[in-house]
Amino acid sequence: MNPPRRRIFIAGGLLLGLIVVVVAWRWLHPPAAAPGRYAAGTIVARGRIEPLHRVVAISGPADSAVIDKLLVDQGDKVAAGQVLAVLESFDMRQAELASAEATLRLAELQRVQVQAGAGKQAEIAAQQNAIVAKEAQLLRLQNEWKRRDALYRDTVISIQEFDAIQADLDQAKSEVQQARNILKSLTEVRAVDDQVAAAQVEVARANVSRARAAMERLQIRAPQAGTVLSIEARAGEAIPTDGILRLGDTSNLIAVAEVDEADATRVKVGMKAEITGEVMGPAIAGRVSRVAYEVFRQRRPASDILVGRDARIVEVEVTPDQPLPISVGGEIVVQLFPGPGEKN
Repeated sequence: MNPPRRRIFIAGGLLLGLIVVVVAWRWLHPPAAAPGRYAAGTIVARGRIEPLHRVVAISGPADSAVIDKLLVDQGDKVAAGQVLAVLESFDMRQAELASAEATLRLAELQRVQVQAGAGKQAEIAAQQNAIVAKEAQLLRLQNEWKRRDALYRDTVISIQEFDAIQADLDQAKSEVQQARNILKSLTEVRAVDDQVAAAQVEVARANVSRARAAMERLQIRAPQAGTVLSIEARAGEAIPTDGILRLGDTSNLIAVAEVDEADATRVKVGMKAEITGEVMGPAIAGRVSRVAYEVFRQRRPASDILVGRDARIVEVEVTPDQPLPISVGGEIVVQLFPGPGEKN
């Protein structure tokens, strides 16, 4: 046999031998079972680090889509009820509240006059002051209507905003006319006058409550204490679908294991667990504190081809014995150890 043929046969023999070795190795060392079950009965699941009360996406009212001021930044710790952001039109709503409060004070003073039995001239003077106040309010609304009419013609504002100022203007005209009618009908102090004054006070109070509620809607407050994890939009930007920011309590982190539904019935509260992952240092022990009642479809891509996207999983919360690293959303591996009586 000539040397070239001999080299070919030798190379082929070596390749065949390598294939045999690989096949034998695979047969003697089969791949590990898919995440979710180990031979010894240990349940293994992918998971993530989450705050105890999960991450909250902070948004705003649908009809106020632009941020005027953002008062916090990423990493800031906030208290429950703290103002996080102020939306556009807040200053205008604040002025409307001040106007409503002034009207309420005037209505209360008018009732005091009625209850004190003021004479005809005093009542007439008070009503004249009321008319002046309402006419001033009407003049302000007329100027605002002209401004918004020009904006509406230039398609800067929506028809809803234009209709709102039109409704306020019509109401102000009606109130001025009503005040003039009262002034015209004033002849003497009657018993029913106190009822009218009381009703005017109640209407003024309702207007104050409405103005305060409208102003409060434009202040975005923290529903709970926590840390600002991320900022989704800043001042001058429209509020995206994901909200203004994401908030979570990083002082109390847990592990959320995504257990395959086939193993969910084996998981019990109090079961021992071990948490590992690239975002962590040494493994941390813990115990199962909660097992969810709902089965979800896994949305994250899986690293194991046998447990792919859309696998059905149950979320299991594990309370660690030691603090977890502040890496909300960081991927981890959770091993759950059933008791001696649990079946594999």
